[in-house]
Amino acid sequence: MNKKAPIYIALLSSLLLWNCSKDPKSEANAESTAEKVVDIVHVSEAQAKNIQLPVGGFEQTIVGEEVTANGKVEVPPQQMISVSVPIAGFVKRIDLLPGTPVRKGQVLAVVQSMEYVQLQQEYLQALSKQKFQEQDLSRQETLNQENVGSKKKLQQIDAEYQTGKAMINGLEEKLKLIGCNIAKLKAGTITPSINVISPINGVTKMVYVNIGKNVAPTDVMMELVSREHMHLELNVFEKDANKVQVGQTLLLENPKLADKPLTGKVILVGQTIEGPTKAILVHGHLDNEVLEQKLVVGQYVNTKILTGKKAVQTLPEDAVVRRGEGGLIFVKLKTNSYQQIPVKLGITEKGMVEVILEKTLPSKEIVKANASILQAMLASGEGEE
Repeated sequence: MNKKAPIYIALLSSLLLWNCSKDPKSEANAESTAEKVVDIVHVSEAQAKNIQLPVGGFEQTIVGEEVTANGKVEVPPQQMISVSVPIAGFVKRIDLLPGTPVRKGQVLAVVQSMEYVQLQQEYLQALSKQKFQEQDLSRQETLNQENVGSKKKLQQIDAEYQTGKAMINGLEEKLKLIGCNIAKLKAGTITPSINVISPINGVTKMVYVNIGKNVAPTDVMMELVSREHMHLELNVFEKDANKVQVGQTLLLENPKLADKPLTGKVILVGQTIEGPTKAILVHGHLDNEVLEQKLVVGQYVNTKILTGKKAVQTLPEDAVVRRGEGGLIFVKLKTNSYQQIPVKLGITEKGMVEVILEKTLPSKEIVKANASILQAMLASGEGEE
């Protein structure tokens, strides 16, 4: 046993030295080689004949230049109503929920107010006092004509009459503002309730009160939105701002509304750069008003504005494999050997796709058809060396 022990120790030492002497860089290189992306595909002579892989260069095509503009559906400020009451009170009745349709003239809520009662009382008292002042003024004018009355007394009574008249006019305007029926009030009917009336046809956006809640003139009770004059409010980035003009065509893609893009027109272009987004506001209307009414206020939209024409390098759609917002093309390196190249894609028009290169191509011979077959072969491992 003792004679074999030095042999075991020597073997263990050799193993440790061998493990430590392994180069970590060579292992890393081996791993990176294993993970290397394969982007070259080779086809046989028979496959090349069957697949048909014509090659050539880019084509120069005149296409419609477009600007991407994102935004949302909006209405003008005059179609967004914040509803309040011009006098303090508490909510007696309200039946609205967000999304409830409303009609112009409809009672939205009922508010009861002690201040409203007091205002009506003061109005009736002022009317009664005015009748007495009017009679007193007439009597004093008669006495003055007969040189019996005092002119100073007449002037004093006339001033009191005019003051009372101004008070009545002021109180009457306040009551009309609240919605009081002046004819009924003059007949002696005092009411504590104020009907809150809708000024528009539209829908309820938000409700901020409940039954029993105290409200002041500064409180917004609810918000209403009219769907009339609904339009698209779009953001165009600073770099494209001077390309957009009133009257240009815009395209809205919304599969829920139509199978193909909806057309519209730019109706207003902002003249200032807004906020941190460095964009201008552009307003547009859809040509189809019926479909436009199916949009929802606040809904996000993605559009393209056609700003003119430009010449770009293109390939047939069959020469491009789409991947998200980009794509892939293939170039011929040598006989039956093709390399996959990632590219950016632009406008597609009449079967031609704008191709934007991110680097110089290794070859000018670009595959003009059946690129998807080469990509499928590469993905499956077929054609790799």
